[in-house]
Amino acid sequence: MPNRFLMKNNIFQLTEIQTTRYIGFFRFLIFSILYLVANIGTTFALDKKKEKKEDRILSFCGYDWLVKSSVDSKTGTLAPGNNYFSDSFDNVWVDKNGWLHLKITHKKGKWYCAEVILTKALGYKKYIFHIIGRVDQFQQNVVGGLFTYLDGKDNGEEIDIEFSKWGGVNIDNPTLYGVQPTDSIGNVKRFNLNLSGDNTTHLFDWQPGKVDFASYHGHYNTPPDPGYIINQWSYSGKDVPVDPRGKMHINLWLFKRNEIKHSEKVEAEMVIRSFQAL
Repeated sequence: MPNRFLMKNNIFQLTEIQTTRYIGFFRFLIFSILYLVANIGTTFALDKKKEKKEDRILSFCGYDWLVKSSVDSKTGTLAPGNNYFSDSFDNVWVDKNGWLHLKITHKKGKWYCAEVILTKALGYKKYIFHIIGRVDQFQQNVVGGLFTYLDGKDNGEEIDIEFSKWGGVNIDNPTLYGVQPTDSIGNVKRFNLNLSGDNTTHLFDWQPGKVDFASYHGHYNTPPDPGYIINQWSYSGKDVPVDPRGKMHINLWLFKRNEIKHSEKVEAEMVIRSFQAL
């Protein structure tokens, strides 16, 4: 006759063994799941890190400037002009003389524009730019801009100096001084540069309630005599920016980019020899 105690004990031992195996299996399963989750998370983080490029910062005239790129935007383009902006060294660089170069280039069927943004706001000051090159001879869709801009404040809190023929519009007086919104009466002064050489100075003096603009032949903070003055304008209207957090931008972009024909040569370069905020 079988020993019931021994049978019960054997059954108990089998159950204990099976339980141990189940516990071991579940432990293995849990650790496997945690391992997979951890690896998926790490891979995702690395992929996101690859997707998010580090901002390129360059030094020019004693200031740090952020180089704009549209790579991470949803559309691949950014304002102004619905353009592609590149932070490539082909588009933005400082040469051995310490001069800043902005260039529009053509790559893989696309035109890439250039822009730099001062990393900190300087507030009410006189902003002076010494430029090298015939900005009056840009192709008609090219725009060179020197301006302050307050993030998140479109069509306002902006002071502009822009060199362009605007696609042929207002070709007799293409260059402009402006305070946004520039479609308001009295907020724009248009004129023709009529340059006689490669070196020009352009400035605006931003003070509470007033902005004074000026352009000179040559590189002078104050022209030697009135003959060097290209144009001057003073604005004291209601749209003078009141928030001193607006940051300085320098850009080179394309007006009506979608209307430019493939046969047109719009590659352009703007060289800034120096920038001062006094």
